[in-house]
Amino acid sequence: MKKIIGVILSIAIIAVLGISAVAEGNVLKVGMEGTYAPYTYHDDTGALTGFEVDVATAIGEKIGYEVEFVEGAWDSLFPALDAGTIDVIMNQVTITEARLETYDFSTPYVYTRPVLIVAADNEDITTFDDLAGKKAAEGLTSNYNAIAQSYGAEIIGQDVFALAVELVKGGEADAVVNDELTYAYWQVTTGDFDSTKIAAKSEDATSSAVVILKGRDELRDAISGAIDELLADGTIAEISRKYFSIDVSQK
Repeated sequence: MKKIIGVILSIAIIAVLGISAVAEGNVLKVGMEGTYAPYTYHDDTGALTGFEVDVATAIGEKIGYEVEFVEGAWDSLFPALDAGTIDVIMNQVTITEARLETYDFSTPYVYTRPVLIVAADNEDITTFDDLAGKKAAEGLTSNYNAIAQSYGAEIIGQDVFALAVELVKGGEADAVVNDELTYAYWQVTTGDFDSTKIAAKSEDATSSAVVILKGRDELRDAISGAIDELLADGTIAEISRKYFSIDVSQK
């Protein structure tokens, strides 16, 4: 009887707070790489940190759920979501038409644009069109890979951005297509402003959000509602400035 009353009280509390039962056991399992600074990475103490970690934690607080971070290689995140071993992906995942066919996305909270990065002395590549026949270091399933391939680049697989840049610096790759914010953060943290440069910027801004399996509408709506509140109260802007010195949540 006490157990039944406890369950009824829990349901009542959830109803009052506006919290939905969106994940098992009041735990939201968030998949991320943990190697993609400043979005998800480990600091000098080994602790998982980053922009996505802070945003995920803030979302969890809003919906009343404990957040459990599940790390894995980029190529393993979507299979893990499909299998139900994680509830969502938060890893600066860009919203694309192809992904929308299979997955749902929350309210976007990051806006940026792809850039074309080359060695500082490279004068052969000045536009995305110049990628034709050139080698680009990209994650094999990333949207940046798709961009590079669309311009005729030969792909050298490398999921870790810092290592992809090293391939360009060493001449093993001609270019990297990636996010302008990631590149800016890499320059600041390494102090390396001279070895590479941006050859071109895309005119199309992209947006990133939380990835959720289709059919989990309650979870999607709860997370989107939390993000809407975090955008409105300035929490995400504050988190953005912590990692990028600018507000990345605005177009």
